[in-house]
Amino acid sequence: MQKFAGFFPSIIDPVRYENIDSVLVVMHANVEFNNFLGALGSVIRIAGVIPKASSKKFADLNILKRYCPVLDIDREKILLNPGKFIDAVDGLTQNERFAIIDMGGYFSHVALDLAKKFNDRLIGVVEDTENGHQKYETLIGHNHSFKNLFPVISVARSSLKEPEDSLVGQAIVFSAEAILRSHGLILLGKRIGVIGFGKIGRSIAFSLLSRGARVDVFDSNPILLTLALSLGFHTSLRAEFLKSVDILFCATGNKSLSYVDVVNFKNGLHIFCATSSDDELSACLRNKIALSSTPVKNHTCKISLGGKGIYFHNGGNSVNFVHGAVVDRFIELVQGEIIYSMGSLYDAPRNTISYLPDADKKFIAEKWISHHQYL
Repeated sequence: MQKFAGFFPSIIDPVRYENIDSVLVVMHANVEFNNFLGALGSVIRIAGVIPKASSKKFADLNILKRYCPVLDIDREKILLNPGKFIDAVDGLTQNERFAIIDMGGYFSHVALDLAKKFNDRLIGVVEDTENGHQKYETLIGHNHSFKNLFPVISVARSSLKEPEDSLVGQAIVFSAEAILRSHGLILLGKRIGVIGFGKIGRSIAFSLLSRGARVDVFDSNPILLTLALSLGFHTSLRAEFLKSVDILFCATGNKSLSYVDVVNFKNGLHIFCATSSDDELSACLRNKIALSSTPVKNHTCKISLGGKGIYFHNGGNSVNFVHGAVVDRFIELVQGEIIYSMGSLYDAPRNTISYLPDADKKFIAEKWISHHQYL
């Protein structure tokens, strides 16, 4: 592992990581992994990296393999053969005490089996995303009788993640607009819908609004829907909402679309997703994309659904990766919190989701601002 650079040395105290020998990392295999993996590797052996499907098609995995072993597997393969996956984890961690950095709840599907097999060898998990947070929350809520689940620290709802989420929403709209222009289309004059008014969905909606677009919002959470209304966005019942839009952004991370929605789609609808297709689309829609779609341009396929031609972009995966998903140095804030949280796992409570204290987040933010000389 090469010597790492950037602001990370200012927040890493090797003493905090003495109880962890190695780490498994689920991450996007884009250009922003270099310093992050370098920082991790300075204090903990990186046992392996699982690249996210939505980014790896745009990445050179051979570059990633120079840093550490790469386990090229997705959630569907984990679910099909969990025993094989756990054996792979065992081989990579080499009887060491290890931790996991998860992104999207990859390990939540086999969490109980992991806890039973590795017991105290598995120090805990740091989860990065909202959909992963929800998966661990559901797991813990459904297994009250199991009292030996490893600690889980989530950064998904952290204030340090808000800059990244805002920039991700902007990047998604940037990529969507570029793709639409390659089709001879622009955003103006179209009815645009956003499903999901969480942090990323909100950023998408405001980014679209700043371009002069008419934006309709739908969220299954009535609290978020009232927030959207208070901010000036339009809304309607789900079926009416879907029938009205020409362009649709899906940002729930929780199966926002399924085959039953097809009846409400307009012919020629363009669909852009803000997260992985297996989080955002039902299995039937994903299978339809995989088996029956016709490529029409780079990053765009057309599918006949219910006699309508529907356009999915980037295979239903996060569209921002088409242009590198760049959020610049702001990514370091959440990466820094992930690294710092690793050092807190050993003393974190079991059978619950915990969070880094605000004092630690302020420390990370202060170091980041100082390093980049914003003050």
